[in-house]
Amino acid sequence: MKKPRTEKEILRLIAMGDEQVFEQLFRSWYARLVVFAMKFIPDRMEAENVVQMVFIKLWEKRKELKIESLNAYLMMAVRNRCINEIKRTRYHLSVEEQFQLPTVEEEEYGMKEELLEKIDKAINEMPPQRQKIFKMSRFDGLKYKEIATALAISSKTVEVQMGKALKTLRETFSPEKSKHKQV
Repeated sequence: MKKPRTEKEILRLIAMGDEQVFEQLFRSWYARLVVFAMKFIPDRMEAENVVQMVFIKLWEKRKELKIESLNAYLMMAVRNRCINEIKRTRYHLSVEEQFQLPTVEEEEYGMKEELLEKIDKAINEMPPQRQKIFKMSRFDGLKYKEIATALAISSKTVEVQMGKALKTLRETFSPEKSKHKQV
């Protein structure tokens, strides 16, 4: 089979399920898209995951997509996926990362356990709905829209409750509060 020459022909063959053409497209674009993704996400493995997911989505939706420019489509898809990944990771930092709690060595295990108990206590003292929203977001990794749907509330309510939960935890573990307790 001869090599496709135009983007239109490449897209037509991919839409028809031509795996060889798709693989050629993947091989010819993969490296440059990873480099592009690394402008947003410096971790090479994460950048590679983003690019792979873009190609997976392209293959899965090959029959429905109406692509005018392959170059524009791939660059925009990688950019958007990078932005979504950045947003997702920013919202799902661990409690230790979120509040810049110190990392502890094994010999300080008891101190870490005590700290985790304090965090757990602070979370358990929140109103029930706020507590549930916080746990669904930080422990289950759900997005605000997913939480809103699961609890039959608005996304704005989820956002407000998360803001209050995080404020409570910041206040609980702020250095000024610790100083006032010691005085």
